[in-house]
Amino acid sequence: MKIAKVIALLGSLLTVLPASAAQTYFNQLNDGEYQVGWQDHEGKPLTLTYRLEKGSIPPLVAFRPARMKEDVVQALLTSARQAHPNVQFLLSRPSLDVQLKSRQAEQAQKAMAWLVSERKKEEAAWLQSHYFHYFTPPDGQLAIKQDHVRIALESRAELAPLASQLKQEGAHETETRQKTVAHMLTFVQSIPYLTLDSLGGRLGKGFLTPRQVLAQNRGDCDSKVTLMAAMLAQLFPTLKQAIVIVPGHALLGVALPAQPGEATLAHGGERYVLLEPTGPALLPVGQIAPASKMLIDSQQVSTEAVNVPKG
Repeated sequence: MKIAKVIALLGSLLTVLPASAAQTYFNQLNDGEYQVGWQDHEGKPLTLTYRLEKGSIPPLVAFRPARMKEDVVQALLTSARQAHPNVQFLLSRPSLDVQLKSRQAEQAQKAMAWLVSERKKEEAAWLQSHYFHYFTPPDGQLAIKQDHVRIALESRAELAPLASQLKQEGAHETETRQKTVAHMLTFVQSIPYLTLDSLGGRLGKGFLTPRQVLAQNRGDCDSKVTLMAAMLAQLFPTLKQAIVIVPGHALLGVALPAQPGEATLAHGGERYVLLEPTGPALLPVGQIAPASKMLIDSQQVSTEAVNVPKG
């Protein structure tokens, strides 16, 4: 079974600042409530107390090719023995190669053809159940990464109380969205940055769900991008967003009117204003790290639209 390479987004492109550059305190209260203090881009102190609703996303596992292969092969063998009872399936370890034996060569050939045809289905089912998907990064080589868009969309409900508190009001809908994006960006950036694939994080497991980012008060680039995308999708279902991936890093794009000098990216007929939710640098809306700009300008970028289902 050929396994595509794994994409790990570590957010390593940003200038390293103190991990809690803008967060002044974080407390976990009783009954799952959290209290946080931080500063906005102008140094204004802000505070918030919020509760997380019950989530629907199960605990996520690290992607390990050997585990995927083991699970897929075992599932295939279980189904194959039911579909082809007259064929003997022998599993070799540690290679996990499958050998077939049958008194009738034709039955063995049919069983082998069945295994080949079903393997991709089992692989796809495994990836979906663990919130991964195939992805083509800028280098064009097929990879496997966390399904950030799906996780963002399935996290909306549990983030609703927090998102509603972060919402800002404007004179009209566009201004409301602009003010909310700017305010929310400071909140997400202030969450301490942690490279999750480092020894200080979870070795080999480089992603936290939005709920985990908030509960553990830490996150790396794609974890924090997914958190912000989820909250914006909850507040503004019709606001078009895009998760922007460059080598080693992730950004967020929002389809709002760009102000002079703001960094933007065109994709799928939309122009997105770019954001750096990762932190700890408090970069305002439309300002991105020099390394991010260099990679985007050189077209080393892949984009995934965040589309909220209608109805």
